[in-house]
Parts: sequence; C-alpha cells; structure tokens
Amino acid sequence: MATGTQTGRCRITRHTGSTGNLDTDLVWHPGMTRITLYTGPCHIAPPVPVGYQAVGERRTGTTDYQVAIGWDAPEILDGDDVEILAAEDPELVGRRLRVTSAVGDGGTQQWERLLTCVQDTTNRER
Repeated sequence: MATGTQTGRCRITRHTGSTGNLDTDLVWHPGMTRITLYTGPCHIAPPVPVGYQAVGERRTGTTDYQVAIGWDAPEILDGDDVEILAAEDPELVGRRLRVTSAVGDGGTQQWERLLTCVQDTTNRER
C-alpha cells in the first residue's frame, strides 16, 4: 500500500448502541458510547471553499475536507467522526470532522480510501 502522502495522523470513531434517555420534555438523547475504528496515517487535503446555507434567518458555513486513509482500513461509514491528531498544518490538529461520503479512489489501483468530511461546527471548541 502506498502511504507516502499520508503524513498526518487521525482517529476515526463511531457512536454505537441505542442506549440513551428521555429528558423531562420527552426529547431523546442518544448514548455517547464510541468505538475507535481506525487510528493511523492519513492525508488531509486542503478544504474546498466554504459553502454557505441559510438556517432560519442565520447564514452558516460548512468546510469540506478530503481525508485519505489506507485501503485496508476498516469500513468507514457516513456519519463516523474523524479527529485530526497530527498534520503538516498545525491549525488542523484537534479538528473534528464528520464523514459525509466514504468512497474508493475510483481507479484500478486501489491503494487508498477517500473520505469526504465536513467540519462539525455543532459543538465547536476552536
């Protein structure tokens, strides 16, 4: 497997189980149990231009990233979470992304899996 361009390091996790609880307003809060699917080398491509959308009267932006991991990594699904542990750009370290599309490279030489991710701004700490 060619990993020469995978100079970053990331951890990919998934929420599991149906455990959770109802609050006094009968709103379901899913459990926060997570499993780690992958920790290892990755390549984080620079973000594409920010896309804006209106939510109510507020305009919000999303930033899409391409994250490449080894082809032999475990199956990654839409909705899984990616945490950047190390990157050439120190501003990326600590960012949390959500997978929106997990595909192969589309060619005949399957050597990496490309993940399209969006920066999760729901619980943004940075």
